[in-house]
Amino acid sequence: MLLSTAEDLAKFVDELRRETDRGLPLVAAALIDDRLTETLRSFFCEVPSAAKLLDDGSAPLSSFSSRVEACFALGLIDEFEYTEIGIIRKVRNEFAHQKHGMSFSSPRIQGLCSTLKSDVPVGSGYPVQDPRFRFTNAVVCLALRLYHRPEWVALERRRPKTWVEEGATKWRSVEDELPPPGMPVMVMAKPGS
Repeated sequence: MLLSTAEDLAKFVDELRRETDRGLPLVAAALIDDRLTETLRSFFCEVPSAAKLLDDGSAPLSSFSSRVEACFALGLIDEFEYTEIGIIRKVRNEFAHQKHGMSFSSPRIQGLCSTLKSDVPVGSGYPVQDPRFRFTNAVVCLALRLYHRPEWVALERRRPKTWVEEGATKWRSVEDELPPPGMPVMVMAKPGS
């Protein structure tokens, strides 16, 4: 890991520790969402449509959930990441949509956090059963996995491609020119011919 990456992640973890119960899932999800957005941007062809899919106000990939689904469908995140991000997104939504009384001690949040599968430091005195710890641990594990994903994915960036040669759909009259040998032909006759 690069020193600059380690320093940036250390600042992020420090920020997570200082967040309130409500702020923690919002900030955590924002980092993961950013990494998914940049991963998609790195994979898409460098054409204006990419920005339209990701950035416009009503863009099809403007939501966290749509970016998670797109990344998984395109093979840009694996099944473990997909599942963990899905749980983190649900926790974030619980906090974002409740007006009062939400904390990591809420039964719904405890239940969600207990399903997180990220490796925990067993036997080291960490509160591995604490929902807030499990949530933060999962976020850090995902941040480590996704931090440089956009750069890795850029190595497989899609490029505009010509699927059909320009002349393949050209109208021809057999009276003027026969199609090239081996080219599939659709024949259309004039009415009354």
